Amino acid sequence: MNPKVLAVVIALLAILASGAYLFYAPAHVTLSITDPPPQPYDNSITAIQVTFSRIDIHAAGAGNDSGWHTIMSGGTVNLLNVLNISQIIGSSTIPAGKYGEIRFFISQTIITINGENIPYMVPSANQTGFKVAITGGGFQVMGGLSATVQLDLSFKNSEILNNPQHTLTPVATATVK
Repeated sequence: MNPKVLAVVIALLAILASGAYLFYAPAHVTLSITDPPPQPYDNSITAIQVTFSRIDIHAAGAGNDSGWHTIMSGGTVNLLNVLNISQIIGSSTIPAGKYGEIRFFISQTIITINGENIPYMVPSANQTGFKVAITGGGFQVMGGLSATVQLDLSFKNSEILNNPQHTLTPVATATVK
C-alpha cells in the first residue's frame, strides 16, 4: 500500500476515534453547594443542618422515571458554613450528553434556634425529591470532559422562625460554573 494513502487512512481513523470518544466516553460532573440567603439569617439561628440521602442529575430528553444519575449518596451540610462560599459535596462519572435538572432528597433538617435543635420537614423532598432546573437550559458535557453544577440552597427566616408546623420550602437554583 502506498505510504501516503496509509498515512491518510491512519489520520482518518484517529479523527474518528477521537470524535467517538467525545460522544461515548464518560464525562465527569462535580456538585457544589452554597447558601446565598435572600436575607441574612436571624442571629438566633446558629445552625441549619441539612441531610441529603442523595442528589441526582437528569439527562435532557429522558423520561421522568429514567435518565437520573446519582451524583451524591448521603451527606450533611450546615448551610451556615457555606454562606456565600462554595463547598464540593459530590462528584460522579456520567454519560456524555445534555443535562437539564437536578433533584435532591432531604432525609432530615435540624435547625438550631437559641441553642435548641428543632427538626423541620421539607415536604416531598424525602419521597420524590425536590427538583431544580439548571439555569440557561442546562449544559452539554462531552466524553472525557467535566462540568461543575452549583446548588444554591437557602430557607427564609419567616419560615424558620414563624412556622409552628416546622415545614420548609427551599429557595433553590442550580447553575453551571
